[in-house]
Amino acid sequence: MIWMVILDLQFVWLYVDDFMGKGLEWYIILELLFYASATWVPVALPLSILLASIMAFGNLGEHNELTAMKASGLSLTKIMKPLIVLMVFVSAGAFFFSNNLWPLAKFKMQVLITDIQNTKAGIILKEGIFYNEMENFSIRVGKKSEDGKDLYDLVIYDYSGTLKPNKIATDPRDYKRIIRSQQGRISQSKDKKKLLLDLVDGYIVQEMDPASVANSEMPFMRYYFDKAALSFNLTSMEFEKSEDDVYENPEYLLSLSQIQELKDSTYKEAEKRTQRTTTFIGNTLTFLRTKNDSSKTLKSFTPTLNYFESLSKPNQKRNIHGAIASVKNTIRTLEMDKRRVQHTRQYLSNLDVEWHRKYTLAYACMMLFFLGAPLGAIVRKGGLGWPVIVAILLFLVYFILTRAGDEMSMAEEINVTLGMWLSAIVLSPIAIFIFYKANNDSKLFDMEFYQKLFKFNFGKKK
Repeated sequence: MIWMVILDLQFVWLYVDDFMGKGLEWYIILELLFYASATWVPVALPLSILLASIMAFGNLGEHNELTAMKASGLSLTKIMKPLIVLMVFVSAGAFFFSNNLWPLAKFKMQVLITDIQNTKAGIILKEGIFYNEMENFSIRVGKKSEDGKDLYDLVIYDYSGTLKPNKIATDPRDYKRIIRSQQGRISQSKDKKKLLLDLVDGYIVQEMDPASVANSEMPFMRYYFDKAALSFNLTSMEFEKSEDDVYENPEYLLSLSQIQELKDSTYKEAEKRTQRTTTFIGNTLTFLRTKNDSSKTLKSFTPTLNYFESLSKPNQKRNIHGAIASVKNTIRTLEMDKRRVQHTRQYLSNLDVEWHRKYTLAYACMMLFFLGAPLGAIVRKGGLGWPVIVAILLFLVYFILTRAGDEMSMAEEINVTLGMWLSAIVLSPIAIFIFYKANNDSKLFDMEFYQKLFKFNFGKKK
């Protein structure tokens, strides 16, 4: 619960500016925090297990309870046996959560965030303040209704025509214009991707081409209107997240069975595409066509070295142009196919990453338990002081290795299996070593032992 509260506070801190002033109901905020908490489980659960194991065995060691149990003939393995059984069930639950519940919670959170983002339509515009977050537009509202839908005394600067480099202006709207309106009403399109603004009783001041009106006393034109409509793209107002967006990467919301099904269908589609490309190349290049081609021209055609020279000049030009066009068409097709192959490979790599991710959480819970419990037994310090510091340091190592492996796997810099299990490969030997030392009552982290050893060696040398 401690780590979950800390991570939720971080989530709220990141998005507090987006949530404040929206008029959201309290249950909407609680629902969002609930889904956000569920998405934080892969981070909070391993850290909690690591801290709890260090604290539990640190307390046992600090109060000499481990010493009493060992004196009665129990080894550290037998002492840990009940917790090992518990951790098996926790790891199984972590696997079930990452495979079934985490994708659902992630999807629900993304949908809710999108809905909250869509409520910006009538609230982003503040009275008397220019709003510049909309791409190519700057809007000022003199006054608005309580629900934020009816706007009054609007001033709109439209820069959409001035942001097109190397563009030849053929329309008056290719230059900056100022729009003023007495009244307007704001709404959203059905797909929630555009902001619609209906204007009433206003005019447009249009800037003309400076070159064409250089000697004119009227470099501007004014249009009056009774009704007008504008639409704004809302993509620039969407939330920006460190993780890949759900709508662009649906593989992040799949279970193991769905991932396997997608991989099979992707492989089949890639094979079909390869066959189509091979057939296309074979039909495009004459020398690759089969001898039993049904074309009579090919059957009667006998290539010779001086075939091209024997043609007339018009036929030579026609053949050259046809050959160049054919080669360009083939190159374009191959380039498109190459991009598709790269996209398919990246997509399959993402699926492999998600497939391994389902198992890494369960293994991390067990690994960090075997790292934290023996460490607490050796250090013999409980409470929320020293164990918290050690747990955070160890978890930082685990987290950095995990994220680095994820990023390198997604970028195809290393093998997906190696990248996704990088933290396990590095920390598992350390956990085994610490467990071995703790089971043999090693003084690996006993500072008094090192102080006595130093004093002994120093005194002997003196």
